[in-house]
Amino acid sequence: MSDNHPGQHPPQGQLGYLQIPARDIAQSAAFYEQVFGWQVELSYGSFEAPGLIGQWSTDLTPGGHSGPVLWFCADQLLPTLDRVERSGGTVTSQPQLDQGERWLVEITDPAGNRLGVVVAAGSAQPQTMIAVSDVPAASRWYQELFGWRSDHGGPHYERLLSGDALVLQLHNRETEHDHGRISDPTSTVGNGVLLWFGEVADFDDLVHRVEQLGATVVKPVHRNPPSGQGNGPGHREIWLRDLDDYTVVAASPDGEAYELG
Repeated sequence: MSDNHPGQHPPQGQLGYLQIPARDIAQSAAFYEQVFGWQVELSYGSFEAPGLIGQWSTDLTPGGHSGPVLWFCADQLLPTLDRVERSGGTVTSQPQLDQGERWLVEITDPAGNRLGVVVAAGSAQPQTMIAVSDVPAASRWYQELFGWRSDHGGPHYERLLSGDALVLQLHNRETEHDHGRISDPTSTVGNGVLLWFGEVADFDDLVHRVEQLGATVVKPVHRNPPSGQGNGPGHREIWLRDLDDYTVVAASPDGEAYELG
């Protein structure tokens, strides 16, 4: 994974090799592999990271709060911090926003080495939540339809993920928690709202899963726009009802139904 070509020496000033103090090499190797995705060669206690190679050593004393601090980049804040804790490390500071551009948070690895995590700050993202009558049933329905996975579970609240991305939250309409009910039981569910999920690569398989679920189809598979009306967005859609009567739209990737001239 190094950016250097085989046999090419790194340029002057670039960090070329890193030795990391360890108390238990296998434990440290598992930590860096699970948290940062490094490639590990346990028989040699060595690793390969983007642009860097190195080795863990029990001959060195862990740095603790002295010496340089190594800051490693990560894609997401919460999943990374969760992996730190699950892999034997410790989160030692609250995340701090630096210049509005990045999140900085200090951690320690299993040996006690002081490290930092850097995550790019993003813009606001949709995290749709809907009120449902049966959270586990709704969760299973959406998991079977889209292939998502549960990130919470239980009768009151659910988070559904696609990969590591949050795509839908489910909340029991009767559960108040500390914010009161999130829906008015006398109002029509989802009036004027479409739960729209685009870029569905396995669209044909999804249509088959719709049939297996016995879901109510509001609009069968159709091209958007209709044939002969151009290529934007040039995908196929199917509209259906979920278990709580919300209108759900699944769309293939834009351009998937491209029309040749």
